[in-house]
Amino acid sequence: MERVWSPDEETDEAYDAAYAKAPVTIGGRRLHPRDLDAYTAIAYELADLADQDEDFDPNDVESEDDLVRGDPEAGLAWAAAGVCVLQQSLPYPFGDVLPYGPVDNRPAHRLVHAYANLLQLKHPRKAAAWFTAMVYFSPMDNTGARFLAPGGPSNSLSFGS
Repeated sequence: MERVWSPDEETDEAYDAAYAKAPVTIGGRRLHPRDLDAYTAIAYELADLADQDEDFDPNDVESEDDLVRGDPEAGLAWAAAGVCVLQQSLPYPFGDVLPYGPVDNRPAHRLVHAYANLLQLKHPRKAAAWFTAMVYFSPMDNTGARFLAPGGPSNSLSFGS
């Protein structure tokens, strides 16, 4: 899969210049339309989930409302847009594996995981199918989707008195 990297301190000036020519403005944000990591970062930024914070302590959570501080619907919309870009990059219908090992595949895994994670907040059953699909397209499951897929080992927080 072709990978569009977000420029960083390791990219050279030629790459940065080529990347700068391609971005478009979507929803008031500039990004390269094929930069899957950009969709993931924006989705999580908008949703502002507590467990994405390095200071997150699951013992301090009293209710599910404590886990979401931002706008998860806006985050989900960005993740969904990224998934559409990903789907256009893969052959249809895609029924193969997409191993996590190759660095170029990792943005796809991060994006699908973000989509399923945000979808789970509103539609757990719909998200379950995505987590299951993640285990099938990457049997090594480097993102931990098996913990969230139906029938997998449980990794949920319990809320109660």
